Amino acid sequence: MSSLHQNILLILDDRELTAGDVRSVVGARRYGDIMFQRRKLVDHFRAGLPDWAASRLIHLRGADDLPALRAALEASGEDCGVCVIAGRAGFAEAGRLPQLIERLPYAEEDFTDRLYKPLLVFLRNAHRLVEQWQEFSAAPLHTWELAWHGSQRVESVQPLDLARMRDFLSFISGATATRHFNQVQVDAYYYTKSSADIDKMRAEYAFYGLVPEAMRPWLIQPFDYREQDGRASYRMLRYYLADAALQWVHGAFDAESFDSFVERMLFFIAERPRRACAKAESAAAARALFVTKLERRAEQFLASDAGRRIDALATSAAPTLGLQAQLERFRRLYDKHEKSFAFDHMVVGHGDPCFSNVLYDQQRYLLQLIDPRGATTEEALWTHPLYDLCKLSHSALGDYDFINNSLYRIGFDDHNALLLHLEHSNHASLKPIFQRRLKAQGHDERIVRLGEASLFLSMLPLHLDVPNKAIAFLLKAHTILNEVERT
Repeated sequence: MSSLHQNILLILDDRELTAGDVRSVVGARRYGDIMFQRRKLVDHFRAGLPDWAASRLIHLRGADDLPALRAALEASGEDCGVCVIAGRAGFAEAGRLPQLIERLPYAEEDFTDRLYKPLLVFLRNAHRLVEQWQEFSAAPLHTWELAWHGSQRVESVQPLDLARMRDFLSFISGATATRHFNQVQVDAYYYTKSSADIDKMRAEYAFYGLVPEAMRPWLIQPFDYREQDGRASYRMLRYYLADAALQWVHGAFDAESFDSFVERMLFFIAERPRRACAKAESAAAARALFVTKLERRAEQFLASDAGRRIDALATSAAPTLGLQAQLERFRRLYDKHEKSFAFDHMVVGHGDPCFSNVLYDQQRYLLQLIDPRGATTEEALWTHPLYDLCKLSHSALGDYDFINNSLYRIGFDDHNALLLHLEHSNHASLKPIFQRRLKAQGHDERIVRLGEASLFLSMLPLHLDVPNKAIAFLLKAHTILNEVERT
């Protein structure tokens, strides 16, 4: 770090809690604690800083952090500058902020991003903040009723104000995490998805045109399908809605709002177009989805070096956690309950209605599903009635979105048994709402959860890049199988 860099202090002022409409989406929390693309906003902020700046950053979360900050300011020289950035500032163009930070040692004047309530303030002399300490310790700069006439306006960085619902949704609606083979581009009007998996993209695009008309209002229409240079792409209108997973993991649902959401999701499940079939046909479809697919994925997982290492770790903690042991246990339970998977009809299925694929507005009860499984023929639309329900359950009851967003820890108990700790808030009181609604529709929760265990185990080879997540899936499947056996 050069001497110039040592003369800069960065303050992320994250003392403010969410309020109003934004709180309805992410609950009451500091802005830095909001999950964005599977990491907290503060972690994204740190990761985007130049190397030298990370050591000059002070994360201000509350009154307890103020004494240390003041001591750092008072110990600084007259040539030390300070940059104060609001925790509620959202930087949509990731490269702009680090470029600005790199230029801070050479700034000769104070500047802000706007005249009133700035989200970014640079003071050439850090001692100016000490002179206004009483006001600053009482409230962040971006809440002051003060016009910053004496400061220049910076034009290269224009942060979004995440306390404003419009800005928050603009920022967060472009936050969809993608698999390594997918690519997403988002602008003010369109969401463009592309992939080298041309067959999958063609199926996703064709799905909307093939489904019965009554199902289309629940889906977002794709258009402008293209194939070029070994990739396929299509576009959709950009909807400024938060997905249900974001709201679920942030504890934004209460009993009333979650009940309304579950009611609508299960209404969609119940209203899917049906086609009569023999029970043997339905049972065969169920076995293909829940057993044969799992066996194929298990073989794929254990055929990889990473999969074998993960499986060995789980087995060393408890032999029953190993994939082979869980697969055998699942087969026994499935054979015991196979008659419950035999229905007299098939349905047109979405294929993956987990919470992250559901856009939802609590105030307007507006619900839209994205990223369907896809189909290129009408026959390929039809699936087993329980598959979508199991996908929904593995978010509502199985904590999939907590694991997928890295909101978990894996540890050991006093007997060296692996434990999965999830960062829940009010979810224990909300899950019974889903269970009651499920029972009211005539579904057997035990059978739905058995299918859910298959989904967790089937995902293992898709997450080899994050070994801890694979271990979490093994632990969750083991817990579900325990529950099925007990009921």
